Amino acid sequence: MRKISVFCWNIGNPSIDRAKKQAEYLLKRSEDFFILTEAKGSKGCLFLKNYFTANGYNVVMPDMSPREYGVMGLSKYSFKIGNFNENINFLPSRAISMISNLPIGKIEIIGLYIPSRNANKNKIIRKKTFIRKISNALKHSSKNIRIVCGDFNILEPNHFPRYGFFKNWEYQFYNNLIDFNLIDAFRHLNPDVKEYSWVGRTGDGYRYDHIFISNNASSLVNKCFYDHSLRNAKLSDHSGIVAEIKIGI
Repeated sequence: MRKISVFCWNIGNPSIDRAKKQAEYLLKRSEDFFILTEAKGSKGCLFLKNYFTANGYNVVMPDMSPREYGVMGLSKYSFKIGNFNENINFLPSRAISMISNLPIGKIEIIGLYIPSRNANKNKIIRKKTFIRKISNALKHSSKNIRIVCGDFNILEPNHFPRYGFFKNWEYQFYNNLIDFNLIDAFRHLNPDVKEYSWVGRTGDGYRYDHIFISNNASSLVNKCFYDHSLRNAKLSDHSGIVAEIKIGI
């Protein structure tokens, strides 16, 4: 069976020393596409960009202001950068689009790093604005198979445990993705499993990191699971998520 695989991971804006360990770890992985969130224009992230470019990967990393975070994309396949960002025009480094021609057609991989927030009014407005812009961009249909993934800083509406500080407008973003003919790949294959990609100091778990795929390609999703080895090895405070998609016999 021929397949492609996507690996999505919050790298936590690493120091140079941690970036070197992350690079060594990632280079041994077999996935075809990597979406790395919480990147920044820092020495550690620039090391990762240059390291994977030197090792033959195709790399996209938007320009980031000194105080802003974003997404880095790595691919073993050639790709062109999509025009997804043209419909956003807000925190542009937090969304990337990579379009590759594969045997099943064009696949567009959209990487997102949605802002976190606390009770601060400006941070609430910032997060609301970004997810509204993303929703408006995603509601337009696409002929490509879409994979939308990243650290959403948002939970599914029936997440267990239930956390009272998440608001309806945050859960609505998850519902919007379903309405836009995307499926939660992990939940599609694991309807009742409780998994968490980030665990707080109190031991409470949160499934912040997600991979969604076009509904018409749901039958092609062969595997989707969380890899906790990265968090256990303290390479980041997030686990990674992997999806495997069939592209032929």
